[in-house]
Amino acid sequence: MSSDTVSVPEDTSVSEAVRVDHGRGLRSPSLAVVEAIASLTGVDAEALGEEADIVLYDHVNPDAIDRLVTHRSGDGVDLAFTVDRYEIRVDGDEAVARLAE
Repeated sequence: MSSDTVSVPEDTSVSEAVRVDHGRGLRSPSLAVVEAIASLTGVDAEALGEEADIVLYDHVNPDAIDRLVTHRSGDGVDLAFTVDRYEIRVDGDEAVARLAE
């Protein structure tokens, strides 16, 4: 799993965010979402459902994310949704997850 963690100073209202690249065919956008959430929860992406009780499909259709982002990446797609207690943003290059306020 390749991800970059970005910490924001504590005096701001924004919590830690994890960015996972999916552009240039690195991984599917939905897998980038799973990896970002897994990084925030401290578990492996493969164990997210079992260890953190978070299953992406329970919140959003992963195939729909992949189709929307992959087929519209040149059009400036920007998706935002909530998975469990995490705010997710997906664009044509990366998925960003942060704990919802």
